[in-house]
Amino acid sequence: MKRTILLTAVAVFTALPTLRAQTEPATTSIPTSPLTLEDCIRIAKERNLNLRMQEVEQAGRTINLDAARHSFLPTVSAGVGHNYSFGRSKDKTGVTVDRSSMNTNFNVSASIELFSGTRRLHDLKQQQLNVADGEALLEKAREDLSLRVASLYINLLFRQEMTRTAEAQLALTVEQRNRTAELVRVGKWAEGRLLDIDAQLAKDEQLLVQYRSEEELARLDLGQALEFDQPEGITVKAPDTDALVAERMASLVSPDEIYRTAVAIKPALRSGELQIAAAREGLASARAAYFPTLSFGAGYSNGYFRNLGKEYAALNTSFADQWKTNGSYSVGLSLNIPIFNAMQTQDRVRNSRLQVRASELRLTEEKKTLYKEIRQAYSNAVAADKAISAARNSTAATLRAYEYARDSFEAGRLSAYEYAEAKTKYALSQVEEIRAKYDFIYKAKVLDFYRGIDF
Repeated sequence: MKRTILLTAVAVFTALPTLRAQTEPATTSIPTSPLTLEDCIRIAKERNLNLRMQEVEQAGRTINLDAARHSFLPTVSAGVGHNYSFGRSKDKTGVTVDRSSMNTNFNVSASIELFSGTRRLHDLKQQQLNVADGEALLEKAREDLSLRVASLYINLLFRQEMTRTAEAQLALTVEQRNRTAELVRVGKWAEGRLLDIDAQLAKDEQLLVQYRSEEELARLDLGQALEFDQPEGITVKAPDTDALVAERMASLVSPDEIYRTAVAIKPALRSGELQIAAAREGLASARAAYFPTLSFGAGYSNGYFRNLGKEYAALNTSFADQWKTNGSYSVGLSLNIPIFNAMQTQDRVRNSRLQVRASELRLTEEKKTLYKEIRQAYSNAVAADKAISAARNSTAATLRAYEYARDSFEAGRLSAYEYAEAKTKYALSQVEEIRAKYDFIYKAKVLDFYRGIDF
């Protein structure tokens, strides 16, 4: 026996890690390969705590639906009782006499509600609509999460590009510093030029530190959205920005067309329509309380009685005989007609009407908000498109100015300060062009999101 208990305990403890692995979320280890946007969205949907909480809430809605279905089933109950009475007590005929006795009773009963004014039917439909609404809300939460992850992903890409630009600018300054140092060494230039270049080199190094810090913060934000324990090691795969920009420019459609598509597919609007339907079923359920209810019941009971004391032994009948003769059956219908219940039904109906009206107003407001968001997103995308062209022109112009300043500086016709200013303007124009491209890509993706196109 002891050996069996020991083996059972060992088996249980051996199985615990497996059971824990089935119930706990996926591992939070960071993938070694660079992540694409699709990878990030998939990982976020698998691990996001808010989504998992909403899935738990959806499971609760499913349980409520099961409860509404189960309300159509009958109820069955059984009971057993055993009593002792001493002194004056009732005999098996119910007469109180001076003797002690014991009594055992057994009963089983069943009942079912035949008609309840269609209340249960409307409750069932309401719970079905609530489950469908929960699915729509869960889908909306997934879409919102996708938008947030896309924003964080593109922000990290942008910060990485800024860091690369700063590194390239620092490399140019280092190269220029080395050339200046050589010219100073041979006596062609004054030492003041080298000091100016060193000052610019320090500024470029400081800017690189700042950009790297901003990149790490962006990486941290994305890692937290993906529920990684150590997000510092995340690497993302940079797309071909020029190809994405060209692709998104070609796919822009009018905001009215986007809105017509969004109205038909967006889960937020579908949720609003389901909430209206559920509120109407709730109103019908409240009105059902005005109708009478009809129930059917059946039951069986039996018992055993025994007088205590030797002097009453002759009066006691055996258990088998009493079981044969004491049984009783019952069957019947019960009609309950509501007359007045302190206005509770009327108040519930009024409250349900308000719920219907509130749901209709929320849906109207949701549609207005959606249209405004689409118009704003379209305007933002068009503005970002124009910003790309302006940024490209600025980059080309500042590049020519930088090349002229570099040649002039090397020829001794331009001071180090003027050269540094031209180089800084060129670096800033590069950053603005990168910013404009990623800004347009994200805003164009938002428009795709309203059209139901996955990231």
